[in-house]
Amino acid sequence: MTPVELTQKLKQRAYDLGFELAGATPASPSSNYPSFLDWLNRGYAGEMGYLERRKEERGNPQLLLPGAKSIFCVALSYNPQPEHYPLLEKHPISCYAWGKDYHEVLGEKLKVLCDYLSKELAPGSKAKWYVDTGPILERSYAALAGLGWIGKNTLLLNKKFGSFLFLGEILTDVELPQDEPVENLCKTCTACLDACPVGALEEPGLLNANKCISYLTLEHRSEFPGKVELHGYLAGCDLCQTVCPYNANAPAGREESFQPRPEVLELTAQKTSQFSEKEFKEFTKNSALERIKYPMWKRNTRNPSF
Repeated sequence: MTPVELTQKLKQRAYDLGFELAGATPASPSSNYPSFLDWLNRGYAGEMGYLERRKEERGNPQLLLPGAKSIFCVALSYNPQPEHYPLLEKHPISCYAWGKDYHEVLGEKLKVLCDYLSKELAPGSKAKWYVDTGPILERSYAALAGLGWIGKNTLLLNKKFGSFLFLGEILTDVELPQDEPVENLCKTCTACLDACPVGALEEPGLLNANKCISYLTLEHRSEFPGKVELHGYLAGCDLCQTVCPYNANAPAGREESFQPRPEVLELTAQKTSQFSEKEFKEFTKNSALERIKYPMWKRNTRNPSF
């Protein structure tokens, strides 16, 4: 089997598993790594100390998998169904957390894909997968692998599927033909920058997490520094994606487990503010919201905007 044939089979398996996008790029340091270091040095990571602690690994895939030659990147859409799209502008929880925890969903699929590569397509080869939490610049490599381009809101954008995409990666010592990066189609559009109500996007492609509603509600562990405006959000924020023209006609995600749970659709301000710790843990069980601790949730509900 030639490298091209092997990659075609790997992509087809990815599509069969439900991934909308798949592509490969060399396992070499990302060209965006210097920008990432500059972002850290500005203090724009806020309390996300884990980014600083493992920054060397993010700059060199060989530290994650010695001998790695390729990074196989995939994307799975969580774009809401048309009937749920109006909720994006008023729901207090970002739609990434409406359904089952994406770490589990993508993890299960990537494990299957990893085994297919290392046991069937290239027996004896090494392969290691990551979803979000691994020390890898996933958006950078996804862009290098041709899955899309990095937009002005710092997210990966695809012409057909928009930006509501979960990303995953497989590092392997198998040499896979490189896919070509695609053109950046943001052009003169500034919709995402204009829509951010807190000015977190200080310039195209530069996000100051210390101002970002998603960061403050999901990652900032301590009490808020001074007066903070959350604009009615409790967990995450979809504003910079909702206004993106490439999301306007993007097809809805096909993954059933990302469909909103009934209790999410029935959520009210009064109900969330009155959650006991037990009720909160039950509400967030098996969802991406488990990363939020109960004191953070109570802190968020005390915000004047909610």
